[in-house]
Amino acid sequence: SSSHSHQMSASRRRHRIFGMTAMLVVGTLGLSACGQVDDPTQAAEQFAEQLSSDQLEALDGASLAKGSMEPESLAEATAALAAYPATVSLDSVVEDDADELTATADYTVTWNLSDGTEAEDAAEASDAPVESDATSEDHWSYTTQATLVWDDEAEAWEPQLAAETLVPGLAEGGRVDVAVAPAQRGKILDTQDVPLATERPVQRIGIDKTHLLNELAVDGEEPTDDEVSEAAAESATALAEALDLDTDTFIDRVQAAGDRAWVEFIVLRDDDETDIPSDQITEIPGAVAREDTMVLGPTATFARSLLGSYGEPSAEQVENSDGEMTAGTPTGLSGLQHTYNEELSGTNGLEITVDNADVSTEDLPDSDPVEFSRESEDGTAITTTLDTRIQELAEETIGDSDVLAGLVAIRPSDGHILAAADGPEDTSWPLAMQGSYAPGSTFKIVTALAMLRNGMDAESTVECPETINVSGTEISNFDGYPSEHLGEITLADAIAQSCNTSFVGQFEDISPQQEHDAATALGLVEDPIVGYDGAFLGSVPTDVEGTQHAAGLFGQGLVQTSPLGMATVAASVSAGETVSPVLVSDPSVDPTENENLPGNTPLTEDEAAQLRELMSGPVETGTVPILQDVPGVPVLAKTGTAEYVSEGEDLAHTWIMALHGDLAVSLFFHEGFAGAQTNGPVLKEFLTELEEIMPSES
Repeated sequence: SSSHSHQMSASRRRHRIFGMTAMLVVGTLGLSACGQVDDPTQAAEQFAEQLSSDQLEALDGASLAKGSMEPESLAEATAALAAYPATVSLDSVVEDDADELTATADYTVTWNLSDGTEAEDAAEASDAPVESDATSEDHWSYTTQATLVWDDEAEAWEPQLAAETLVPGLAEGGRVDVAVAPAQRGKILDTQDVPLATERPVQRIGIDKTHLLNELAVDGEEPTDDEVSEAAAESATALAEALDLDTDTFIDRVQAAGDRAWVEFIVLRDDDETDIPSDQITEIPGAVAREDTMVLGPTATFARSLLGSYGEPSAEQVENSDGEMTAGTPTGLSGLQHTYNEELSGTNGLEITVDNADVSTEDLPDSDPVEFSRESEDGTAITTTLDTRIQELAEETIGDSDVLAGLVAIRPSDGHILAAADGPEDTSWPLAMQGSYAPGSTFKIVTALAMLRNGMDAESTVECPETINVSGTEISNFDGYPSEHLGEITLADAIAQSCNTSFVGQFEDISPQQEHDAATALGLVEDPIVGYDGAFLGSVPTDVEGTQHAAGLFGQGLVQTSPLGMATVAASVSAGETVSPVLVSDPSVDPTENENLPGNTPLTEDEAAQLRELMSGPVETGTVPILQDVPGVPVLAKTGTAEYVSEGEDLAHTWIMALHGDLAVSLFFHEGFAGAQTNGPVLKEFLTELEEIMPSES
């Protein structure tokens, strides 16, 4: 005998055939015997394929033995299992008494009761049958039998389809019941173990057409189709207007739904911050507000891009998930909800039974019904490094911004990301963690490290001409650069006043590789391990030359970083070593597994001390003296402005990064005048208020 396995998907009972070397012709189970009885093995294998695929309903009745059950009836009886992939393996097939011309096939049936992806993944990796543990909580296995009958006229073996062929103990007219006990989803906690994402009360508002029909019925007479359609349109219009939704969309949905369907319009938080028009809803025929819970953050906008969302995936998300998501099955869709979906989701409890209550006693099969039971196991909590107070302050600081913005706060002593805010408040994509922009003059701290490694120090003399020519391109300082700081100045003064030409002038002394190594030493590594999918720190190419290389030395050209990246640079300067930022503390994240961390060129405490001295200049004597007014220990900072062109207009990204006690901050605005003038006052406000939450002198 031989064994071949066949896999069906969770959502459409679609199956991949594993290990089949022979060409199988669907719908023709027999093989020409040419006057003699053939070996039944291949027919038995084909039957296994069709039992475990969407071909079950399409089985040609003519290819089944007499007395077989209708395939459509078996599919209907086992419909409750349609969400779970099945593997049917042929264990053996034995011809019975030659006079009877029958054969008995033994099969092992295994249902994958997990998320439906493990078996496919295993098969794709090995192109071999999927082995399942019969005692596993994720798999349900049992053996079954089928009879094959030789048809002389067709010269083929024909299987006899019965309900118990697929599910032992199931009678024709019975059904398989699946009861699901949902697991409690794990919470996402802040650094003080305060729940961020957890089950919170909501109101599901929509039209219940059963209620609508009941209200339309007069003296027990059912309304006409036209009356129902008209009433549905009126209710949909009234409810959509009350909720400020598009009326045409919901009129179509309500009218297209079944006579007793529930049509959901919107889900709203049931809290003091949400204005639910309850009085208006109760006055609309068929309108209902159902109480429920959803996994949500403390507010609609709090750390939205970090926490992510949880719910049923859209058709597009299912299509793009590479089998990870299933239609109708709630899952983590983005952010931490997606990254840690396996830990958060737990395992649903299952009770699978055979119900033959409507079957007469004489029609019950001899075999005992199979069953499966699994207790639910709640998901585990995820602990983030976020400090709710600091995150809220960061969001308030840039929530009213007129342009895209990002603010990141890192604690240098342990690399914990205390806040990562996106602005304005309706921004839903993670700019702070994933944005990629030229960092402007904040990047001069990276170039300064390369200069220190070439033997300079804060008092070394550098040239600061008004302009400098590189490969035919003229580069100048910013408009309004103080003339008294032109000519020969110290490196400290070049940082404090942000002289572009001083750093461009190093393009022959600092190689692209040295600049890259300096950036890596300050934490700008590729593919960081942060505990958050898609986090981006920076990209400093080594295959540049001429003008591109020169521009990169003051944060223009092809150099790209994120607000998270520049906060990491500041954190490394503060810590005296390369900082690898993390967003999740439990389960622990090990950023040292990143092969891109600095090897032979890590940041030293002596280098960091000199960089801290350089970062004191912009506040004490340079571009942002406004930060002298921040209470607590002195602020260290570096401003930056990166020019770009949009639709023919010259614009600028504006930056500032700063240190204040055991805190490193980066603040970015997609468009502004300059880092000092645009970002400086905003950062001052943030650090001043933060001093009351987290004193810098502690």
